[in-house]
Amino acid sequence: MSFLSIFQVSCPCISRDEKTRSPWEPDGTVAPGRRGGYLAGFKGNFPAVASEVELLEAPVRDAVESVAKRNKDLASYLFNDVKVCPQCGRPCAWTQKNCQGCGSNIVDVSISQTENVMMGFIFGLERTARGMGLTISLRRETDRVMVFDDLLAMSSCHFNALLTSHYCQDWRWLLRDPKLAKSILQEFEREAWQATVTFLQQEKWRKFVYREGVTEDMVRKNIICGFNSPPSQYQLHMQWIVLPLMPFHHQKLLEGTHAMHGRFFPLQYVKEILDQLDDAGETYDVNALTPPQEIIEYFNSKGIYYDRVWKENHQRYCDSYKLSNWRPEDFSYIVVDGVGHRIQKVLAGGTVLPGDEVDVDLVSTQTQDKLQLQNYGRRIGSNGTPGGTHYKHHKEIKIGKGGILIWQGLEKK
Repeated sequence: MSFLSIFQVSCPCISRDEKTRSPWEPDGTVAPGRRGGYLAGFKGNFPAVASEVELLEAPVRDAVESVAKRNKDLASYLFNDVKVCPQCGRPCAWTQKNCQGCGSNIVDVSISQTENVMMGFIFGLERTARGMGLTISLRRETDRVMVFDDLLAMSSCHFNALLTSHYCQDWRWLLRDPKLAKSILQEFEREAWQATVTFLQQEKWRKFVYREGVTEDMVRKNIICGFNSPPSQYQLHMQWIVLPLMPFHHQKLLEGTHAMHGRFFPLQYVKEILDQLDDAGETYDVNALTPPQEIIEYFNSKGIYYDRVWKENHQRYCDSYKLSNWRPEDFSYIVVDGVGHRIQKVLAGGTVLPGDEVDVDLVSTQTQDKLQLQNYGRRIGSNGTPGGTHYKHHKEIKIGKGGILIWQGLEKK
């Protein structure tokens, strides 16, 4: 069967046997992309895709925390409850057991508050209280949606589609207004796909990331697209992660850290719920304490099964490594069962013969790989230094017309 024909049908997930078997083959080789074996230590030349969105100065030279102190009616919308990873500093949703950035255990990390940087983007603020600049690696923008590169990218084309017209903490609240929600999600999809097309039009990037024979239609069908609940930033944003993932993050996917069951809600699932509610002229009365499991159980009773949709999507994500053109020649190491080895030899078909074990900091190596393989902040003429801009349609710092509207049910009394 040809590679092309494999992706003309729904791809099966890695089998249970594949998940539990050793990554080592009997002949001592390893196939990168199988659970337990991934490429690391990137040393190739990555063809970055520059953003051409207009460069703008910060409209408001102030910090999120300062704005919150002066605007009491806005203050409660400008912070997140998170766990900050002590290893890599990534803010994670407070329900997470492992950091999605570096994989470190964060079970015992205390919940803290961070400034809501996405609200900072929307208001055109210059920085956070700690001095982090709020420039955005923008790809698309309208007066209701912006699409930008994710700073914590898991693939070389990883966007967030952010709602800018309303404060809406997460996807659950969409169920209170299905008709408006559907039009917003349509705009999310349209703008995120148009941003993706600009990547696909770059021949060098496309050939670097994808094997020969991968069509635009295959790319469109292989996108991790949906919502985390709870999110790490309390403002509605859709993850749009064009597969394949970077090698390390593909491992995290196989291990269950990414697109996690019960926390990740595929766009397909959310759309099916909204369609059913809209067709019936109904809403679902979400409140701040409504757990996602309650929503899952309710719509299971209506014939929309979360497990079915999640499994179908997750299967496709797991099998997406077949799309990739990750070349062992572009990496220094093969990591097998958590141990780094030098790549002694690359064999036909891309399998690797591991050499001696190496004493390398795998977390630092993975971080460096991400910095080289992501497109965050790439701009023409930037000499490789990440850069960004500010939102052209930024809102006035107020609630109401000209400012930010509050989604139904989230008004503070």
